[in-house]
Formats: sequence, structure tokens, C-alpha cells
Amino acid sequence: MSTEITTTPGSTESPKESLFKGMVGKADHLLKDASHSVAEEFSATRHAVSEKACGAANLTHEYVRANPWKVAGIAAAAGVFIGALISRR
Repeated sequence: MSTEITTTPGSTESPKESLFKGMVGKADHLLKDASHSVAEEFSATRHAVSEKACGAANLTHEYVRANPWKVAGIAAAAGVFIGALISRR
């Protein structure tokens, strides 16, 4: 790793200050690159989860349309079960 230290005549910055500013600039650039990468991955993951959720919702809708009495029976059984749990308090 080579670091060039250049000072211009009349500059009040010391070589340490210019080196520090260069390092801060590089760190800032790396952080921005990392944040863009994370944002892209988050967007891709969000899109994949959204597609899977839509697929699950469509399958559920199809099942309910094909078996309305089964779904009504399951919902009624769940309601009785929850009602029994609440009444025990």
C-alpha cells in the first residue's frame, strides 16, 4: 500500500493531517459502497418475500374457494377453542 503525501507551498496542513483526510475519504467511499450493496440486497430480498407471500395468498384463496365448508368448520372449531381458553380466566 503506497500513500503519496503531497503538500503545496503555503499549505498549512501537515503530512499527518493530509494522510488522515485521505483515510477518512477512503473510509467514507467504502461505507457508501457498502450501504448501496446492502440496499440492493434488501430490495431483492423484499421482492422475493413479496412474491412468496402473494403465492401463498393465492393458494389459500384457491383452497377456500374449493372447500368453503371445511374452512368454515375449521374457523368455528378455532373460535370454540379460543372461547374456551378465554372463559377459563
